[in-house]
Amino acid sequence: MSVDVSAILYSVINEIGRDKIRTDISADIAVSQTYCEQILERCRAILGDNENVQTVGAICEGLLHFMLTASILPSQRKLSIQGSEIDIVIPSVKVLAKEPEKSIIIQVIKSDMDLSKVAGAERLQPIPENVWIVSSTRLRNNHRNYSFDGDKSFAKIVKDIHGFVASKGISGLKLFHGE
Repeated sequence: MSVDVSAILYSVINEIGRDKIRTDISADIAVSQTYCEQILERCRAILGDNENVQTVGAICEGLLHFMLTASILPSQRKLSIQGSEIDIVIPSVKVLAKEPEKSIIIQVIKSDMDLSKVAGAERLQPIPENVWIVSSTRLRNNHRNYSFDGDKSFAKIVKDIHGFVASKGISGLKLFHGE
């Protein structure tokens, strides 16, 4: 049975209130953790028997995209760079190319076939700790891994991205291209 995870995710977000989430997160980025936990819990309850690695991965990816926008964190999404498929670059491909120490690549692993995306990220980002992985279960690798059962909970990722961006002196979302 095919499940529309995007519809499930956005129905939960709309139930809570998009504007409420945006307002709360802009006032206190730490609230993003509570919202991520709440939204994921509700989505998983709705999924029920349809929950699997792919559906959880798709929900995590969609939720991360929403939260990056809601928190006005700079990012580029769904890219093909030098033959590698990249899910998210913080803050931009331009910064990744010029100053990789100020950039993160985030790869969302939704199936065993997606594991090759990690190697692609490693080719583009020479700093291993700046390759972050999102997966439904903890992966055994040297990268920061956000999962449901690991010590780096997925719910903390937006707060951690915000901390990284702030520590590197990167400003928020750019509404005009040409940085």
